[in-house]
Amino acid sequence: MAEKEAKSGEVEWTKGIKTETVCQYFYVLFFLIAVYAGIVVLVDLYLVVKAPRVGWGAVLRTVPMLALAVANTLFLYILCARSLLK
Repeated sequence: MAEKEAKSGEVEWTKGIKTETVCQYFYVLFFLIAVYAGIVVLVDLYLVVKAPRVGWGAVLRTVPMLALAVANTLFLYILCARSLLK
């Protein structure tokens, strides 16, 4: 059995997972991270209005990280959709 797995590169228990399920997982992950990022940006904007010195510091720290997280999950979803769903 180990030889068969080594040749195909796929273990037996993963063969039952549909490619659509994998892509849906990445889409849901992208959606959740995008919603979370939106909420954090709204909180940062609220901080800018209430306390500008603290708020701008929070914006400068969180927005680049959130943008990278959203871009990364979107890339994973697009990569999955392009390679698995033909």
